[in-house]
Amino acid sequence: MTARAVARAAGSTLRLLAARAGATPPLLSAAAYLTQRCNLRCTYCSAPLRRTPELDTATWRRLFDELARLGGRRVAILGGEPLLRADLADLIAHARDLDLAVSLTSNGLLVPRRLAALRGIGHLTLSLDAPGPSNDAVRGDGVFAAVEAAIAAARGAGIPVKLNAVLSAPTTPHLDALLDFAERHDLPVTVNVVRSGAPDLWHEAATIKDADDAMRATLARLAVLARGNPRLLFAPATYRYGAAWGDYSRDRVEAGEWPADDPRLRRAPRCLHGRSALSIDADGSVYPCVATFGRIRGGNAARDGLEACWRALHDHACVACYAPCLVEQNALLNLQPGTVWRFARRRLGRYA
Repeated sequence: MTARAVARAAGSTLRLLAARAGATPPLLSAAAYLTQRCNLRCTYCSAPLRRTPELDTATWRRLFDELARLGGRRVAILGGEPLLRADLADLIAHARDLDLAVSLTSNGLLVPRRLAALRGIGHLTLSLDAPGPSNDAVRGDGVFAAVEAAIAAARGAGIPVKLNAVLSAPTTPHLDALLDFAERHDLPVTVNVVRSGAPDLWHEAATIKDADDAMRATLARLAVLARGNPRLLFAPATYRYGAAWGDYSRDRVEAGEWPADDPRLRRAPRCLHGRSALSIDADGSVYPCVATFGRIRGGNAARDGLEACWRALHDHACVACYAPCLVEQNALLNLQPGTVWRFARRRLGRYA
């Protein structure tokens, strides 16, 4: 673990503790969706179909400036496929100059030819749902081979790599093979499950969604595996919460939609998206997270400024979801001891 990583983690923790005493919530990180264009057409993703306009380089640089001024520590660069942006190297360099930790998520296809643009990122996340043909059935022909090539290329350039999987009916049976692949290649992996409640966001995900009982069983199994498999980054508690969700055709719940004493609400970590973390769409619209795109909008950062959009989201109505990536992040932002300790042991030492 580098001294810089320790300092970032300690500073973030202190600011979260201060927020519990009634201070303004600290803005720690942003997910920047530089583009919704993509060179793939995955079954469960509507990003390239939305035809979202894109901010220019100068505007993104200005938003990164504002994020740093507000105390942000990290920016995650996503899409679509962010490697389609010709100005990616410029934007990453600018974020690094602001002392923002940078991560980037890619489908891998363009990684070998755009390695120069990726230098300086803390880690590269490659999307891989399963090894072999079942992955390509969901994501496109040749994608698995492209991810293998991207892993080799990134490692050759000294860029840390992790995997992110989104399990669905075609890929869930290959979970053990995915974990074996991660073990052979010495890769950590975050495992999510497909969401289907918003077709404008998740395209045809409903056609490959497992039955609710099968999804519940998968999440329960992941909770068991996470206790002993060092490749799995999310905490067992994250998956146990997802296993209790029940109706997986519903991605999230807003205040008043479930009874206040519903155990799924009582057990949910308080949602701190829109408070300590936020998402910026390609056109500058600001949302708590990707699951609220088009639903809970704080304004447009290019027009209104990032701070105004962030403050407008502080009291948003979304209270719970089952997506492991969001549950995990909320648990960390709420300083849940077990999840924080696991994060420190399994991530900070690997990703500066």
